[in-house]
Amino acid sequence: MTSKSTPIERKWIWYDVGNSAFTLLVSTLLPIFFHTLAADAGISETDYLAYWAYATSIVTVIVAVLGPTIGYLSDLRGVKTKVFAVTILIGAV
Repeated sequence: MTSKSTPIERKWIWYDVGNSAFTLLVSTLLPIFFHTLAADAGISETDYLAYWAYATSIVTVIVAVLGPTIGYLSDLRGVKTKVFAVTILIGAV
């Protein structure tokens, strides 16, 4: 049995592949990079792991609060494109 996917389904497949690859790279390479920077700065392994955990926790809370809030505000006022552009710029910086 063969199934053909539509062009939109193929786009979603490629999006999912790219998003999964990005997530994998960030979750594996960023801690290694942080470890290297901490080792070069002379920070002990215990301390750098604690700093990493604090930073991860703080960012998770910020995203958990800001994500739905910004989504609600952009839907409420009908300014999705502007909010999207601002959040992209903030993320890039």
